[in-house]
Amino acid sequence: MQTLEFIIRSITDHGTLLILTLQQEIKTEPVDMTEILKQRIDSVKDLDDDSRKVMKKILPVLLGSTIPKQNIAYSPIHMSITITSQIYERIDSPKVGESINVSLSRIQ
Repeated sequence: MQTLEFIIRSITDHGTLLILTLQQEIKTEPVDMTEILKQRIDSVKDLDDDSRKVMKKILPVLLGSTIPKQNIAYSPIHMSITITSQIYERIDSPKVGESINVSLSRIQ
């Protein structure tokens, strides 16, 4: 089971039914490009261990602070769910802009 955090973007009230439009909340952390390049070096199969070590050592010297840390971008999940007003009240009636957790799992 996987639990994802979603932000409520809109709520449409149809009396006994409500439609919640959700967008996945994605929190990214800066990624050091030097580390990504080191991982790429590790993935090259034609390099021997000594060459890998040398390349990893010279990367910081060559790059210095020229490559800033970057945020990894993700394509968020969007979904709409229709729920009854009773269920909406049971989950404490979240408002637009608030977050809710949605658990996803395969039914076997």
